[in-house]
Amino acid sequence: MDADLRICPMAEADLDELVRLHGLYLNYGEGIRTHFEGVLRDPASVAVKCEAGGRMVGLDIYTRGVALSGGHEALCVRVRESVGGAVVYTGDALLVVPERRGQGVDAAMLAESRRLLRERGAEYVLYELWVHPDGRVPAHRTVERYQHVTDLGLYRDFYVDFDHYGYYCPICGEKCRCAAHLYLCRI
Repeated sequence: MDADLRICPMAEADLDELVRLHGLYLNYGEGIRTHFEGVLRDPASVAVKCEAGGRMVGLDIYTRGVALSGGHEALCVRVRESVGGAVVYTGDALLVVPERRGQGVDAAMLAESRRLLRERGAEYVLYELWVHPDGRVPAHRTVERYQHVTDLGLYRDFYVDFDHYGYYCPICGEKCRCAAHLYLCRI
């Protein structure tokens, strides 16, 4: 990672830039700001950013508990049952701006996030990896950095009703056709 890059915790003051970047690269809609206001206010959350020259160029966010985009309560119950009483965090957002990809930013943020997750007693992380309609999985390397990974399956049309929650896909628009691949990783 370049010497000009710095990994540090996110704060409520980062909300506008978080929402802007999320809207450009992940998903957008009226639900985003409200969701991340709550995440950044929750002391149990783990939220780090990477800065270059005072500008946010990456973010990595985790929330305590099992929570999947758009609900999917049956899957959430399955995950909770599989870990018993263990503390689980869910990967909420991972993003590196295009001009900084391939420079180790994601690995550096993950290392700091894992340290913070351990401090909070996390034993597992649930990842919901976004699978584009063309089959690309932008964050696929994240789960490769864990030794113990359980593949929970690929779910087609995972975000089909995402618009009901106030979110829209930057690829598909209102009616998302993207899939999700779920993984449970032991920290």
